[in-house]
Amino acid sequence: MLALKEEVWQLENHLKDRDDIIKMAVEKEKEEEKEKEKETEKEKEKEKEKEIKIETETEREMETEKENEIQALKEKVEQLENHLKDKDVVITKEVEKGHARLRAYVDCLAELTDCQAKAKILEASMHKEPAPGT
Repeated sequence: MLALKEEVWQLENHLKDRDDIIKMAVEKEKEEEKEKEKETEKEKEKEKEKEIKIETETEREMETEKENEIQALKEKVEQLENHLKDKDVVITKEVEKGHARLRAYVDCLAELTDCQAKAKILEASMHKEPAPGT
């Protein structure tokens, strides 16, 4: 009986040892799972950071493109304004030339009218009969 008690005691100790080993293995497995979860979370955070960085870079690139487009449009507007000013100067000069031509034409017409009137007066005086007593 004593041998039986001792054998039961040994088996109980053996079971306790095995139970302790199993508990330690389960604890170790839980810790490993927690570590894996932490690593997974870290990887997710890194991915989020990468995505945010990519989004930020994309936004910056788009902003730069918009700024470049705006600058190009400003330059085009300035170019067109200068072209318009040049055309305005040319038109103004042409109008001034037209006014000068018109003044010259009017002056010439006035002189022609004056000459025609003088010619008619002279012609009329030639066809007049001489005044008595001359």
